[in-house]
Amino acid sequence: MAVVDLRPRLAGSPEPIAGSPRGADPSQLRAGYVAAWATLGLVLVGVAISVWIRWISSAEEFSPAPIIGPDQIPQWNLVVLRIEEALSGVEMAVLFGFAVINPLRRLGRLGLDAKIMTGCLIGSVTDGVLNMHQYLFAWNSHSINLGSWASFIPTASPQHQSRYAEALVWGIPMYTYFCIGVAVAGCALIKRMRARDPHISNVRAFGVVFGLAVIFDLVVENLVVRLGHGYAFARTPEALTLFPGSQFQFPLYETVSVALLGVLFTGLRLSAHDSPDGLAYVERGFERLRPALQAPARWLAVIGWCILTLFVVYHLPFQFFGLSGDSVADLPSYMLPGD
Repeated sequence: MAVVDLRPRLAGSPEPIAGSPRGADPSQLRAGYVAAWATLGLVLVGVAISVWIRWISSAEEFSPAPIIGPDQIPQWNLVVLRIEEALSGVEMAVLFGFAVINPLRRLGRLGLDAKIMTGCLIGSVTDGVLNMHQYLFAWNSHSINLGSWASFIPTASPQHQSRYAEALVWGIPMYTYFCIGVAVAGCALIKRMRARDPHISNVRAFGVVFGLAVIFDLVVENLVVRLGHGYAFARTPEALTLFPGSQFQFPLYETVSVALLGVLFTGLRLSAHDSPDGLAYVERGFERLRPALQAPARWLAVIGWCILTLFVVYHLPFQFFGLSGDSVADLPSYMLPGD
C-alpha cells in the first residue's frame, strides 16, 4: 500500500525529492559534489588504464631498462636496495590487510580506506609524469622493473628519455605509505590530541601531522637515496636543495609536497570520522543518484580525488621546480636512462 504524506506543506515549499528521507532539508539534499568527483574519477581511471595497456602492449618499452656502464653499484648498496624492495612489499601488504582484508572479515564490506588504497595504487600512474619532459627523477636500473610508461602519458614530450627503470616493487608502494599510511597514523594522532584537549584547533592538529610527516619523509627518502641508491633528483634549483651537485642532492620542495599529501589524505579520512553519516566530503550527495550508481560513484569520487591530489600537490610542483633547476646531480651511469 502506498503511503501518502498528508502533512500540511507551506505554500511555495518544494515537493519531497523521490527517494529522499521524509522531512529532509532540500538544501542538504543538494549538498555535495559526488557526481563531479565521480566523473573526474572515471576519466582519470580511463586515462590510467589506457596508459598501462599501451605500455604493456609495447614490445620496445615494456622490458627491463638497460644497465648503463661503466660504473658498478657497490655490493652492499645493492643488498640494501633489495631489502628496501622487500620492506616496501611487506608494508603494502600490511596496509592492504588493514584497508581491505580486515573490513571484509569484520563487516563484510569495504569502506573508505579501501577506496583510498585503490586510489593510491591507480594514482601511481602519475609517476610517469616525473620524466615526461626531461630526466628529472633518476632511477636505479638495478631495481626490479619493466621499463617506464612515461612515453604514454598524455602531453609527454617526444624528445624525453623513457628507457629508465620505474621501480615496481618499492616505487609503487611509496604511494601507499606516504598517503594512506600517513593518513591512518595522522587520524589516530589527531583523535588522541582531541581526547586530551577537546578544544584543540584543526590548524594546530594538522600542523603537528605536517611536522611529523616532514620528519618521516626526510628520514625515509634520504635512507632510500643514500643506502640503496634507489633514486636521485637529477636536476633541482640549487637555492632549494640540500647537498647540491652531488648524487644525493635533496630538494626541500620534495619534503613539503610529500608532507602536504599526508595532511590532505589525513583530512579526507578524518572528514568521514567527523561526519555523523560517516561520509568523506567527496562522497556527499550520492543519495541523489540512482541506487545502482551510488556505490560506483562513491568509489570513483574517492579515486578521482586521490589521483588529482597526487598530480596537483606533488607532480606539478616537481615539474615546475625541476625544469628550471640549475643544480645537476653527479650520477653514476647505472642511474642514467638508456636508449
